[in-house]
Amino acid sequence: MTKKTSALLLMAGTGKRFGSALPKQFHYLAGKKIYLHTLERFLTAALFDEVILVVTADRIDEIKAEVPPFVRIVAGGASRQESSYLGLRACRDCAVVCIHDVVRPFVTTELLRETILCAQEYGAVNTCIPSTDTLVYAPGQRTIHSIPLRRDYLRGQTPQAFQYPLILAAHEIARTNGMIDRTDDCTLIVERGIPS
Repeated sequence: MTKKTSALLLMAGTGKRFGSALPKQFHYLAGKKIYLHTLERFLTAALFDEVILVVTADRIDEIKAEVPPFVRIVAGGASRQESSYLGLRACRDCAVVCIHDVVRPFVTTELLRETILCAQEYGAVNTCIPSTDTLVYAPGQRTIHSIPLRRDYLRGQTPQAFQYPLILAAHEIARTNGMIDRTDDCTLIVERGIPS
């Protein structure tokens, strides 16, 4: 059986930083919920054998009524890391998995294709953009320790893509070692000493 390329769209977050009682993925953009714009981008890209939405358990029925029946829906966890892990566990016969935050609706087919191809070749890939702001390192946010050169820093975003066994193992090792507060899947790869 041919191994598949899967997409995990994470949307179980509550959007605390957004400052709204309604999570940002359910706000409307151009007459449509943000998560539906993102889902449409993934479906029309025609790059994925399966698309899985990772959602809060209390919204499963609502979302089922809004998406095509072939889109799989699984309940997420209490954190982004837990939701990502639960989504990974739901993948079927997967060789490469692309993980994306559903509140980033402007992802292009070209970026998705390039991300998948890089994951096939290198194992793990992160989408990054340059930092345009000066970064200040201040542990505890009380005293400035250093101001690094911003040219040496990038801002990690999604999509991120991985060879499936690599990212699943990274999640399982993190869980075993009690590393449960990571907000990014590539962090788990880097912490294992694997370049991404």
